[in-house]
Amino acid sequence: MASRDLSLIALFAALTAVCAQLSVALPLMTRVPFTLQVFAVLAAGAVLGARRGALSQVVYLLLGAVGIPVFARLSGGLQILLGPTGGYLWAFPLAAAVAGWAADRASAGGGRALYLYAGILAGIAVIYALGVAGLLASGAVQSLRRALQVGVVPFLWFDLLKGYLAGLVSLRVRSAVLGERRPAPLG
Repeated sequence: MASRDLSLIALFAALTAVCAQLSVALPLMTRVPFTLQVFAVLAAGAVLGARRGALSQVVYLLLGAVGIPVFARLSGGLQILLGPTGGYLWAFPLAAAVAGWAADRASAGGGRALYLYAGILAGIAVIYALGVAGLLASGAVQSLRRALQVGVVPFLWFDLLKGYLAGLVSLRVRSAVLGERRPAPLG
C-alpha cells in the first residue's frame, strides 16, 4: 500500500475520532450519544472508496480497543466495543465499505451521484442494524421496539442530514483526493 493511501486512512481515522468528541447526550431519550461519527464514517467510504474507507474505520476501532480515548466522550477500551453502543462502532468499517463501494461505482459510471447516495443510505442502515443488535445483545433494552425507539428514532433525521453532507463533501473532495473526475451533484 502506498504511503499516500496510509496517510489518507490515518487522516479519516483521526477525523472519526474528532467527530466522536463532538458529542451531545440525549438523557431523556436514549443512552446512545449524538455525535458526528456517522458523517466521518460515511465520508471515509465515499471519499476513499470501499477498501481504504473500511480500513480507516478498522484503524479507528483498533485505536479505541487498545484504550486510546478516541470514542465518544474521550473513552476507549474493549468495554466500549462490548457495551451497549458497541454495535454501532462495529458497524463502521462495513458502513464505510458499503458507502465506498457505491462511490466507486458512481465514479466508474460517469458521475452517477444517485449510486453514491444509495450507498450512503445503505451505510446508515448497516449502522442502525448492528447498533440495534448491540443494544439487544448487551441487554440495554429488552425488545426490538425499544431498541428502535432509543437507537434509531432520535437520530434518523440527523443521520440522513449527515449522510447528505458526507455525499456533498465526497462529490467535491473525492476527485482531488483520488484524482478522479467529479460526479455531477443531484438536482
